[in-house]
Amino acid sequence: MTDPTPRRETEVEAAWTRVWRTLLIRGILLVLVVAVLGMGLGWLVSGMTGLVGGAVGGGLAAVFIIITLVVMYVGRNMGLTAIAGFLGIGFLFKAFIFMIVIWRIKDATWLDGTVAFFTIVVAVIGSSLVEAITVVRGRVPYVDPEAK
Repeated sequence: MTDPTPRRETEVEAAWTRVWRTLLIRGILLVLVVAVLGMGLGWLVSGMTGLVGGAVGGGLAAVFIIITLVVMYVGRNMGLTAIAGFLGIGFLFKAFIFMIVIWRIKDATWLDGTVAFFTIVVAVIGSSLVEAITVVRGRVPYVDPEAK
């Protein structure tokens, strides 16, 4: 027979949920700031092509945050070492995406490459900072006495 009482979330699982939620909120704020500032400054610097360059950087910031959120969600019950390993693999994957995007847009005439490059660099550094600050301040216990 099934147990009629629902399973209660342990303290460690609740802490990882808080970290994930905090990363989601900070990631959304980062994407909005990068997109708005990149597109606004791009528009001021070089018109419509600058606006598109800023939009590409904002989109890439969103992709980077989504990759981290997926990694954190998948690894939340696997332990701190597994999450650290997954985040390292995610960082390498993001570097690969960064190189591919830069390679593909280097000769694009429909955007300002300088605006796109600087917006993408801000997106990479910003997403790395958001991830690091969120995980370091996460306060997740190493030992879960409630785990079964």
